Amino acid sequence: MLRVGVAKTDITPPVGVRMEGFEGRAFSALAVHDPLWVRALVLDDGERRAGIVALDICGVSEEMVAQVRDAASSCSGVSPDGLMIAATHTHSGPREPGDDASDDERAYWGSLPEKLIGVIGEAASAVEPARIGAASGWSAVGMNRRQRMWGGGVWLGRNPLGPFDTEVGLVRVDRSDGAPLAGVLNYACHAVCLSHHNYLLSADYPGYAIHFLEERMGDGATGIFLNGACGDIDPREYWEGYGFANDSGFPQAESAGRDLAARAMAVWDTTDMRDDARLAFERRQVELPTNPGRAIAASEEALARAEQATAGPDEAWSPYVTWQSRPDPEWARQRLQRLREAGAGPVTGEIQAIRAGPVTFLGWPGEIFCELGMRVKRASPLASTYIIGYANGSIGYVPTPEEFPLGGYEVDCAVHLDDNAGLVLVEQSLRLLDGLKS
Repeated sequence: MLRVGVAKTDITPPVGVRMEGFEGRAFSALAVHDPLWVRALVLDDGERRAGIVALDICGVSEEMVAQVRDAASSCSGVSPDGLMIAATHTHSGPREPGDDASDDERAYWGSLPEKLIGVIGEAASAVEPARIGAASGWSAVGMNRRQRMWGGGVWLGRNPLGPFDTEVGLVRVDRSDGAPLAGVLNYACHAVCLSHHNYLLSADYPGYAIHFLEERMGDGATGIFLNGACGDIDPREYWEGYGFANDSGFPQAESAGRDLAARAMAVWDTTDMRDDARLAFERRQVELPTNPGRAIAASEEALARAEQATAGPDEAWSPYVTWQSRPDPEWARQRLQRLREAGAGPVTGEIQAIRAGPVTFLGWPGEIFCELGMRVKRASPLASTYIIGYANGSIGYVPTPEEFPLGGYEVDCAVHLDDNAGLVLVEQSLRLLDGLKS
């Protein structure tokens, strides 16, 4: 019989930490709007244990994942191969510490692994007989953000004709008496209802979604949000217009979260619940092909632009204009050197699949374009396959082959990848799912 345990703990950083997700912010966090959480779900079928952890931060590092997996295995019984750690990708959370990190920032990130290990252990110690099922709703909270410009080019904006994933994935977990124990909500959309003008720590719309989901589930049930393949997807109502033109910000985050929770609860009663769910899981490293020549050429151009821009007077740049950040020739020079040293080797990252009876979670380490995620879900040999983005590390953006010639922000970030890198990711993921089915 399936047994499931859930737990959560507050991981809100102290006020004053720098915030992640947007370049050019002028200040550190000024206050806390809503708490950030880590939530854990542990599944046990009597023979093995798996776990899924979701953090209200922008991304997770491979180093932290490895550290938590090793330690959590001994204290919780969750296999390292069956532990998935993913970020909700809020852009209003703490920035990972660099060389110039403050003492508070170093202390916060230094304590985070122990909090993850603790919440996994708490969930593992709370396992109880449970039933699990899955259902899918529909939502238009997201919209493709790769806006085509007159005269060519792509800008971060709105592309109403572009693809986006409408599926709201719901995984329902009940106690043996039928009372709700947990609800897992999966949706593919950047957590950027709050803009770079926001200096309040917040989980953005995923935080609201889980708040309303838990409110509607009742009985002390725990909600968990897992983001999807949303590399080219932003909220339909978001911060365009510098946060003023469409009154965007917290009202939009609340509206998006409320919609997703309502869509999930609308299909709550349609789930086919099972208590005999067996667990299977596997993870493997994939190698994505690169285009080093193109990457080096682009990096050389970026260095030239940065050197030219900084040749002007300092007063041309203001730290208070948050959308304008001064180019850094030294950073561009170091990036170029790293690319030259890397040569033509592949980009490696981990993919992971966890199957719990009628539900399958597929973890991807980065910002993958939604079309690639939808392709896997359509072709998956397993019913109710949900893509989990920002899981177990990050390889950055992975566009579709068709988007590379168009350029734009995401393509510029992924210029080191070969055009067909996303197709390799899809192929390897389907192989992993095929193996899990058998």
